[in-house]
Amino acid sequence: MTEKNGACLIIDTETTGRHRRGGLLRRGDDRGDAAVAAAALDQKLGVIETFQADVCPPAGCEIDPEAMQVNGFTRERINRGISYAVVCERFREFIMKHFSAEPVVIGQFYPFDYAFLDQVFSASGYGDGFAAVIKGNDFIDTKALANSLNLRALLKGQPKPFPSTSLSRPGGLKDRFGVTGHQAHSALGDVLATREVLIKLLEIL
Repeated sequence: MTEKNGACLIIDTETTGRHRRGGLLRRGDDRGDAAVAAAALDQKLGVIETFQADVCPPAGCEIDPEAMQVNGFTRERINRGISYAVVCERFREFIMKHFSAEPVVIGQFYPFDYAFLDQVFSASGYGDGFAAVIKGNDFIDTKALANSLNLRALLKGQPKPFPSTSLSRPGGLKDRFGVTGHQAHSALGDVLATREVLIKLLEIL
């Protein structure tokens, strides 16, 4: 049996379009489905195990062709993805397997990924949404960390160390730290890249 020695959980989602309910776009419902990925990390930020799943959107979800150009998805791949209910159950099992206490959740632009996962879990019958699974509100946003370091430099009259706080755009955090070998705009690739960026940011802090 796997020992529950997880300390941190990195998450990332790749999305493709918009959800419609009753013909209307609602606030928070403008994210389609493509993939969800995560990594359970130990207390030294080592990877214990990763999680990855393609997610098929429910009926009424628009798929944006421009989004598919960014993340490389095709309609055929999306159609082969698993349902909301199945991804939620598998993700819950992954978290239960590795964490005996609430993890510190890590993301690059974490509010986007949290909002999407919260919608998925809420739609699948979890009354407290994503919070029902992670059991807490402790999180670290690598984009926010980089912006904090930019602000610190600004207050000291120094140049910003991070001209771009994007993860994968040219000149962004991966370029700044020389992080290579992880496919950009793939959920698992961005999870693993976010881990390396976090380690570099913590060294600066």
